[in-house]
Amino acid sequence: MAPKKTSPKKGKAGGFVIGSARFRKISAVEGIAYSPKMKGKVEAIKSKASSPEERRKAIIKAYRKA
Repeated sequence: MAPKKTSPKKGKAGGFVIGSARFRKISAVEGIAYSPKMKGKVEAIKSKASSPEERRKAIIKAYRKA
């Protein structure tokens, strides 16, 4: 059996990350609007000056299924 070839991007995830301003522009084009509840959560997360990992955990906790 031939050895498996590894990817040159060893350990890196594909894709890219967009910022909140760009996300709002894309959402406006798509006709997606934040609910008041969602806006409040976003502002609360931003005001805490959390690390990116803490923000991700807060978002996952708020929107995951029980």
